[in-house]
Amino acid sequence: KYWFQTYHRARRPLILVVMAQNLTDIVKLLATRRKYASFFEWIDKEGKELGVGEELLKELNSSGTLQLSNLKTCTPDPPDLTCENQLGELFAIEITEIVCEKAVRENQKGKDVFRVWHPGELQDEITNSLRRKDKVSLNGGPYKKLFVCLFTDEMMLTHEVVSKELARTSFGPFSQITDAFLLFSYQPSTQSYPVIRLSIGP
Repeated sequence: KYWFQTYHRARRPLILVVMAQNLTDIVKLLATRRKYASFFEWIDKEGKELGVGEELLKELNSSGTLQLSNLKTCTPDPPDLTCENQLGELFAIEITEIVCEKAVRENQKGKDVFRVWHPGELQDEITNSLRRKDKVSLNGGPYKKLFVCLFTDEMMLTHEVVSKELARTSFGPFSQITDAFLLFSYQPSTQSYPVIRLSIGP
């Protein structure tokens, strides 16, 4: 019951997925689902990335920053996703998670632990992630922009804390990445998925 409540609130199309998927897939996910920072976990990698992309576009569109639509997964990737702006121009989107793999392993062993992020560690993690994504060879195109959407459900990486830590931080320069964002898991108080637009230097 808890799993369905959590994921239904996070991703409205869940009931359609449940109806469309074999019940054994759901049982398998329940048995193998990651225990740590698991808010965005899904039945498969493509569904997880699509869900993150959906929430990113929803937040960007609601803020009036951009009007993006026609979100799709890509085969083969990269990019993970594509979308279009109001002019029909194609955008590439790469998705990557900020999560402590050691904490993931320890929780899978039954240990109830979480990562304490010290000042500067998140900045280093973001820098490394963006550098990796800037080196990918994109299929398809041509693309007007390359977005990188980092996402996290880390307990200590709240929107408020991270906003203050990265307020004066700039990343780059990059040869391909034009825009980068950090998406947080669902916040009941605001009924939204907070997003930080990361500053990209020249």
